[in-house]
Amino acid sequence: MSTEKKLVEASGHIQQAEKCLKTSFLKWNPDLDGAASEFIKAATCYKNARALPEARGAYLKAAEMQERMKSPFHAAKSYEQAGLISKENKELDLAVQYMEQASHMFQEHGTPDTAALCLEKAAKMVEQSKPGRAVELYKKASDVADIEDRPRQSAENIGKAARLLVKLERYEEAIACLSKEIAFYAAAENYAMINKLVLAVVLIKLTLGDYVAADQFYRSSISHPGFTDSEECAAIDELLQSYDNGDEETARRVLSLPLIKYMDNAFAKLSKSLVIPGGMRISKQGGGGVTEMIDNSQTAGGGAGGGAIQLDEDELEGGLC
Repeated sequence: MSTEKKLVEASGHIQQAEKCLKTSFLKWNPDLDGAASEFIKAATCYKNARALPEARGAYLKAAEMQERMKSPFHAAKSYEQAGLISKENKELDLAVQYMEQASHMFQEHGTPDTAALCLEKAAKMVEQSKPGRAVELYKKASDVADIEDRPRQSAENIGKAARLLVKLERYEEAIACLSKEIAFYAAAENYAMINKLVLAVVLIKLTLGDYVAADQFYRSSISHPGFTDSEECAAIDELLQSYDNGDEETARRVLSLPLIKYMDNAFAKLSKSLVIPGGMRISKQGGGGVTEMIDNSQTAGGGAGGGAIQLDEDELEGGLC
């Protein structure tokens, strides 16, 4: 069927829907069910003809009829279709708006798991363009799944929020989300995942330059079943000891372990940029063949006062000791 014929067919369904809504002396109440059915048929025709704004409008009309009939599940499906069409038409703000409305309707119907899935879809739509908005949606999806007592689904969504927050460098918020994720996985008895999350939190706290908080969090996590026997526990223990001793060589070796290197990209990036207090790093200078040896015990904590020793290239060739 040609595009023109599809549009004509859609127009016919719209006329039928409007006819269903008319009342008369002998027809006191509008036929809402019939109108909703015709609007959905029109939406399908518009969609096939690639008339996306018209298709969305028809789905919204159907949703209106279904709400008036007190049918939240069907209204939710119509709002969801309006959201997906808006995404296809690259109108992401509208897409999120309708997906949230669909989620609300699914909750009203008593299907919070489907409501959470709607919010997940909405979050994925704006992860790249509006990560902060995606964080809000993932948090909301986690809360909705929690109502249904689905700890695994709640954990996955709050975890996605946490990883976006790390990328946004909103570290304190990320730690709060990861702590919730740990609690959900504890409820689901997924202790292997908890071990990875404890390591992630420690890396974030070290990124914030708070060794004491990192150590306290590590020690408070020992109570989790199986944690003390895990690779993560051994790596964290060695990493924190190297921080305490100012042993940059050991710290870098631990941070280059596959266990850390192949973590989620948001956390793996943190490990590459960590500064080890008390270690030494070499910084080449622009002229005169002079190189600076910078004492990280001064720079990492933001302390004032030097911390840099200037050495000639000849001295470096002969070794530092």
